[in-house]
Formats: sequence, structure tokens, C-alpha cells
Amino acid sequence: MDLGAAGRRLLRALTALAALGAGCEVLVDGELGPVLCAAEGAIGPPACPEGALCRDGACVDMQLPERALGAPCVEHADCGALDFCLDPTLFDGEGPSVCARACCSSSDCEPVRDAVCWIPDRGGGGLCRIGRDVGRPEVGTGLSGDRCDAPRDCRSGICSEGTCVDACCSDTNCAADRPACRLTTALVASGPPAWACQPDPAGGLGYFAECAEDADCTSGLCAEVDGVDRCTIPCCGSEMCPPAPGDDVMGSVGCAEVTTRGRATVRACVKLLRETSLDAIGVPCTTDRSCRSGMCAKVPGQEQEFCSDVCCGDASCGDASRFGCRPSSAGPSWALRCEPK
Repeated sequence: MDLGAAGRRLLRALTALAALGAGCEVLVDGELGPVLCAAEGAIGPPACPEGALCRDGACVDMQLPERALGAPCVEHADCGALDFCLDPTLFDGEGPSVCARACCSSSDCEPVRDAVCWIPDRGGGGLCRIGRDVGRPEVGTGLSGDRCDAPRDCRSGICSEGTCVDACCSDTNCAADRPACRLTTALVASGPPAWACQPDPAGGLGYFAECAEDADCTSGLCAEVDGVDRCTIPCCGSEMCPPAPGDDVMGSVGCAEVTTRGRATVRACVKLLRETSLDAIGVPCTTDRSCRSGMCAKVPGQEQEFCSDVCCGDASCGDASRFGCRPSSAGPSWALRCEPK
């Protein structure tokens, strides 16, 4: 009698162990237990069932923001409300389109902890991509400016000279010990300049001061503005650009892409506008001169033009229920533009 009970207990234990060893769901009290996995951040098969994400060693059903980033897609509607369907051929890449998100820093890619704010080699702005898809397979929690021993210590997956480095759109994205959003080559593996949080430099020329080279400027960027080389600053949209100081330059300043050192584009306050350029994003237009951004655009298939602008995310595009920050071709590079959703 006792031997039979012990045998039954042994049989139940062996069955449970076999199920766990195979990584299968375990039936407990009539309910399915967790599916175990080892590929942290992996979406769907073979690591997890369809529609599940590998988190902390177990497959969990994905929430909408998690489903968006890195998931295959055909059109923007396949992704989350903050996200869009990104074609990798925009960057001379290969493979299927995936859901991505515009970003200023890797923290904007939460809650997907293995997604980072990636800057393409040709510039154009940050995109939330799964780290292992863009050469950053190890991602940690350290923020910009934190000490690190290896890339796996940093939220961005980049450790440079013992310090975590991440992208930025302005000084507000940076920590107190690395307070300046400056042009640097420390962020992109192949070396083109990009905006990243850096120590505040001593000296340097301020906004719109005439300059001869990037090193003259506090921001690290000396760019041509209406035929004159001037120090300028990063921006997400034209509303972020302060008026030109002094009496030698009149009118508003707009945000636009500028080629840095002949290699990549970054967004900066470089476009002089007329005092009558006032219309906000979404206002119908027939000419660039009427828009605060100096950009009157048209979506393919639609007749009516509208005021658009460059952007860092949906928040840069005014009414987020109507307009989103989406990728578009811009000559040899690419850009993020405000477009109707």
C-alpha cells in the first residue's frame, strides 16, 4: 500500500520534471503554468509561443507597446500608437519591415528593456530598435553618464571610456554630470557625428555666434546659416529654436537637417525664416514661407498641402491624435517628418 503511493508520487514528480526540462507549459490545478525561455527579449517562436515575449526567463503575453517594437509589420497600423512600420532598406539594410519608434534616448524605448535608441550611420534621428538587431546585443540599466565596465551595464548598450553614452535631442535628456547635448563620434559605431550627452565644455562660442570649425562652439556644431558659419544647437522641431540674437540676423529660426563633416545629417537650428512664417503643423498651405517650420508638405495620394516639420517623436508634431513622427526619404539620407496618422 505504502509502496504504491510512493510510486505514484515518484511518477508525478518525473512527469513534472520532464515537462520543465522540455520548456513546455506545466499543468497545475487545471491551469497552464509558465513557458520557460532563455533568449531574453525574444518575441514569439522559437523562444516563446506566438504573441509572447521572453522576460526574466519566462514567456509572457505582450502588452501593446512591447508588441510594437521589433515585431514584423506591413503598415503603420500593425504597430502601437506611438510606433510605425520601418523599412530597413531606408538604411541600405535587409530583412522584413519591423515596428520602430522615434526616440531621443534609450529610455524612450521602455518598457522593452532590450530596445535602444539607435542612430543610423547616415544620421537623421533616433529610432527604437531591438539591440541585438543593431549590433548591441547586451543592454543594461545604466543611464547616460553612469560608470560602466562593459556595454551590458548601460541602457544604451554603449560604454565608452568607462562611461555610459546615449543619444539626446537637447540638454534636457542629459544627466547632471553630463549635462550637454553635443555633437560627438562616440555614439555611432562607424564614426559619423551624432548628438549625445557629453560633459559641459569649458568656454566655446554660444548660439548663432560666427565660427570657423565645430570645436569653436559649445554645442560642437558650426554650420552654415544663410551663407555664414554659425554655432547652433540641436532641436526636435522649429518651435525649439530660439530667435536669432543680435541685430545682424533678423527673423525666426527653423529646425532642419544639416550635413555634418560631409558624412551624416543631424537636426539643428539652421534655417532662417521670414517674420510672417507663423502657421503651425497641420495648417493648410501652398508655400513654405507661410509655415513656422518653413516646410509645406504633401502626403502621396492627397491633394491638400499642409505645414509639416522635422521631429523627434509624436510630441514634436502638435496634435498627437492627428499627426505622428514618421520616416521619409530625404535625398541621400532620410528624415523624420510630421505626417497625418
